[in-house]
Amino acid sequence: ATARKPTAEESAVLKKIYDAQLAHFRSDAGAATKLLSVGESARDEKLDPVDLAAWTTVASTILNIDETITKG
Repeated sequence: ATARKPTAEESAVLKKIYDAQLAHFRSDAGAATKLLSVGESARDEKLDPVDLAAWTTVASTILNIDETITKG
């Protein structure tokens, strides 16, 4: 999304986000299902909703950083 690989520090931050979100969605699977119900496409039922919700949050983080938005 940024046209470059993340730095080691950025990768560590993204890993922390993933771990925190995974713990959150493990403790509240309903929140994972609710998050994954938003959007035009149905989720792949074969994928674990808790893991998918955590990765969705990571992807959202990447897509919402200034560098992604202003990439020219």
